[in-house]
Amino acid sequence: MTDAKKKDAFIIRDFKDSGTETSFAGGSVVAIEEGAFANYEAAGLVRKATAEDRKDASKASGASGAAA
Repeated sequence: MTDAKKKDAFIIRDFKDSGTETSFAGGSVVAIEEGAFANYEAAGLVRKATAEDRKDASKASGASGAAA
């Protein structure tokens, strides 16, 4: 069995995935499985993270990314 490939996603706004009950904080960068990324991107919730996004997210104190 192989691990699912993940993409770094910039979270555009706060949202909760109703299927997995996972919450995401707007402005954070989170690694998300490719299939979920495609769904979230189509819904306008995420976009591919840039180097600047990663830099800004790491500076932000208290940014937790995904929370269960």
